[in-house]
Amino acid sequence: QMCIRDRLHPIASSILMRVLYAARMARFDLLRAVNKLACQVAFWNDESDRRLNRLIAYIKSSLKHRQVGWIGDDPKDIAPHDYADADFAGCERTLRSTSGMQRQLEGPNSCFPLAAISKRQQTVNDSTPAAELTSIHKCLKEFTIPGLDIWHKLLPKSRGVLHEDNTTCIHAIKTGKN
Repeated sequence: QMCIRDRLHPIASSILMRVLYAARMARFDLLRAVNKLACQVAFWNDESDRRLNRLIAYIKSSLKHRQVGWIGDDPKDIAPHDYADADFAGCERTLRSTSGMQRQLEGPNSCFPLAAISKRQQTVNDSTPAAELTSIHKCLKEFTIPGLDIWHKLLPKSRGVLHEDNTTCIHAIKTGKN
């Protein structure tokens, strides 16, 4: 008798890459789940099959969800905003954290999502603030700094904003002691 694993494992990578494309373009809410499953391809098991089935069922049940953005301000009132966040030891197998980043244009009457990333961190952290610092570093390195030149040309009067929600991480950055 053929089990579910025998049917899904050979095509799992193909399915995940197709979903990943859609997630990068229009469904940022899918990034974390797809990336977590993609890290399991080499270690695929029955639980991975169940998670892939659940992901596809969620996508099917949420087809009407749309990523919406609006611009209602003059360019002088709009600025790029970068958001960074991390979980702590989110991968059960490796205990590595995952960084999440999102960039959007914001103003008093504007909110337009541009890009998002969800990536597993390269090292194991020993605390939540350490995972957050790694995430904010990755955000600066991959989002904020590479975008400075283009934002200076497109929105010369604006100043970008980098958001962080962990108070210990914010304090470490402000004091410069870590």
